Amino acid sequence: MIAATRYRLDVTRGGAADRPFGWRVLRRDDAVEVARSTETVGSRPAAMAQGGRRAIAGASGTHE
Repeated sequence: MIAATRYRLDVTRGGAADRPFGWRVLRRDDAVEVARSTETVGSRPAAMAQGGRRAIAGASGTHE
């Protein structure tokens, strides 16, 4: 079962041609950014995996 979360993951574009994707984690309640990638990656799935891990860590109260 999938539980609701307080966070939303956005995959962004704008990096170099070979690494065009980044991510950011926003709180759903007020759209405040709580985390952002510091480096870009080469694919959307890689950005989703990195950002997803960060969002899960935030939701569980742990830090990476």
